[in-house]
Amino acid sequence: MRATVLAVVAALAAAAVLAGCSPSAPPAPSVTGGTNAVDDLTIDECPPGSGRLTSAGSVRNSQGDAGDYLVHVSWLDADGSVIASAWEEIEGVDAGASVDWSASADLGEASASSCTVALTRGML
Repeated sequence: MRATVLAVVAALAAAAVLAGCSPSAPPAPSVTGGTNAVDDLTIDECPPGSGRLTSAGSVRNSQGDAGDYLVHVSWLDADGSVIASAWEEIEGVDAGASVDWSASADLGEASASSCTVALTRGML
């Protein structure tokens, strides 16, 4: 199950990078030397719905040195199209340390059927 979730998250992150973000989404923060760090990601909540939604969890730096992380949350409609995105920048996470994160977006009356989260490690 975890492998399937990781594959879906990685595929959605790649699709977002290749296709660009939805017109209503803010531009993604810049990450230099970014690598997929989904193994360092814990998702506590990523709700579907409408109105203001918040996704939250934690990042645990499994590397041997401090690093920066970018959490990218996307809320998807029933067709799998991104209807809202949010980012959380986390700088200077010490090796072995865990840091909580949260990211919110206001979907208004649009309704998200699902939520996905991707994590990139690099230099912010």
